[in-house]
Amino acid sequence: MVSRLLIIGLLATETILGSISTSPQGAFAVSSVNSAGSASFRRAVEKAEKNFFETTHYPQGDHPPVRLVQAESGVPTSLSVNALEGGWPEIRLVLPTSAEDSETGHFLAIALLLREYYGKTAPAPGSAVPHYPDWVSHGLGALMLQMPLNSRTTSQDQELEAFLSQRVPDSENTTLLRHYDIRSAALVSAGMSDDRGRSAFRDWVGSYDPSQSSGRSTAWIDGWDMRGVERRWVLGLHAPESKDQLPGSIQSATTSLEEYRKIMEQGRAGSSSLAELSKKKGGEYSLQKLGEKLTALRLQANPMVAPLVDQTMKLVTMARHASPKKIIEEEAHLQAEYLAIAKQAQGIEDYLNWYEAAKVESPSGMFEGYLTAPSSPVAKGPIGRYLDQFEARGW
Repeated sequence: MVSRLLIIGLLATETILGSISTSPQGAFAVSSVNSAGSASFRRAVEKAEKNFFETTHYPQGDHPPVRLVQAESGVPTSLSVNALEGGWPEIRLVLPTSAEDSETGHFLAIALLLREYYGKTAPAPGSAVPHYPDWVSHGLGALMLQMPLNSRTTSQDQELEAFLSQRVPDSENTTLLRHYDIRSAALVSAGMSDDRGRSAFRDWVGSYDPSQSSGRSTAWIDGWDMRGVERRWVLGLHAPESKDQLPGSIQSATTSLEEYRKIMEQGRAGSSSLAELSKKKGGEYSLQKLGEKLTALRLQANPMVAPLVDQTMKLVTMARHASPKKIIEEEAHLQAEYLAIAKQAQGIEDYLNWYEAAKVESPSGMFEGYLTAPSSPVAKGPIGRYLDQFEARGW
């Protein structure tokens, strides 16, 4: 009787969730609340599944699929591991966000790693679920979703040990999170660049053993030579996607200055200066958020604007301790530098426009409209109209 009730409950649940489709390689059983956007969601999931097996070289196998549910917006993301009757594991992932989102790749990667870990063996009640390092799940998730990596050349040098201990940026700060995902993806690619690295990764993920308690995985993959992987990681971060392509994340000076102005206006939250902001209730939190936004801007700012952003970040850091007079003086200096950079950037842009229009032998065509006189109808006076009448008669 209990089994029948469980079966009825499962059938009712699947009816509510809508139609279920299994991914081509059987890793996911996808269901959605409604059909809106479900086709694009399934395509993204199938792409992620294909890239997962190509990256890790896991055999396709016949493990139970991950129960993947695309829920309505507002429903929190959840990932659970349960034991079903008959000794089968159930990994259930609820995703309310778009399948192209960076956080989505992170959760898809964790779900597939857990699928490979448990296989066909259900976890013992109360046993711990293994926790994989954030850089592994974020990096593997970015590779699964084929996230564009054309901003790798803007990455600043960082020791591998420092990156492994770095906290994952908040999901609200999309620029910093994308930067973290790019570095993580480059690190995962560097480690699994050959069969030996992929085999070590699969051994590190391991498989479920009921006689041993699961716990937190090590921060580094056993079997990976850290120094060798670090060298490939650094080379991967500084290798452009194309020889003729500039890093896509570098902005123009004008765009960088405009974003800088908006960040500072919003960061002050109505205060006349950073000194006033630091004295307000919650000022320390506001300064921290302002520093994070400036850090995100620094990663993609134009080289002309980068020193201004660096100086502002230092001022934000010292705003809680320095005297208000010194803070106001530094802000006036930054404002003068902002205006000087804006004037210089405009002068450079005007010169480049003039040079392209007047000197370049193979112009881009951007200024052709200025070189062509607009057409206008020929205006005729009384004599012209009188002669037209004679010509119309055939004379």
